Amino acid sequence: MEAVKALLKPKANPQQQLRDWQRRLHIQREEKSVQKAIKEAVKRNDMVSAKLLLVLLDTCQRVQK
Repeated sequence: MEAVKALLKPKANPQQQLRDWQRRLHIQREEKSVQKAIKEAVKRNDMVSAKLLLVLLDTCQRVQK
């Protein structure tokens, strides 16, 4: 059934595809920077900041899906 819906669904125009692609790349870059900040916070033994950054990372991953 999903295959039929995929065939009937209109394709996005190239501008929309580019916008979606750029948005995904931006989110991935943000995730990498947050992961790096989490590692640095843990090295400094700053668990409050690390937990806060983990919440931010979780939010980024939810938006990406």
